[in-house]
Amino acid sequence: MEILIVEDYIHTRKTTAYGLKIKLPEVTISEAENGQAALNYIKSGRKPDIILMDISMPVMNGIDAALHIKNILPDVKVIMLTSFSEKKLVLSAFKSGANAYCLKNIKLDELVNVIHSVQNGAIWIDPSIAGFILEIIQSDAFSVQTQEHTAYDFDLTAREKDILKLVAAGKSNKEIADELILSIHTVKNHLKNILQKLCVEDRTQAAILAIKEKLV
Repeated sequence: MEILIVEDYIHTRKTTAYGLKIKLPEVTISEAENGQAALNYIKSGRKPDIILMDISMPVMNGIDAALHIKNILPDVKVIMLTSFSEKKLVLSAFKSGANAYCLKNIKLDELVNVIHSVQNGAIWIDPSIAGFILEIIQSDAFSVQTQEHTAYDFDLTAREKDILKLVAAGKSNKEIADELILSIHTVKNHLKNILQKLCVEDRTQAAILAIKEKLV
């Protein structure tokens, strides 16, 4: 597994890299000083599994970089690692394709847990900003295209509803497979069908729509 750390402050970048090398000695740690450097890294043909992305950086910020990188590598997992907790930035980060949002005061052991969790397909939101997500769900700030569907005509099967409930609870594909006694391949196929029926692009939007429309 390769982790790319994107951070403009060299001390923070080197400290994070050093800590992760100790905690995850089997992982390759790469670095980029801003969003543009990270994008160039991806364009060069490198394919990191996880990107730890700061938001406020010169040349190109983390949100724009995540959006561009996700267009090239849709399967890469992006963890926003930032000092900013404003609702607008949280919303923009997830709309850009982020899989997790962490504040920089997170402890190293917890960050390692987030990395493993996100790698397995889970969504992670820093507990200190979880209330913002609830506000977004309860408002029209996060608009998801649902075409003309309502909460009663998404045509989800009983199994799809079970899986959607666990997705909304932040479970990874492996955790869902273990809990429902299914193969990961079967879970992925069900999830693909769920996204198509809900007319959303990813599991983050599916989870938010499920809660907003009271599907779970």
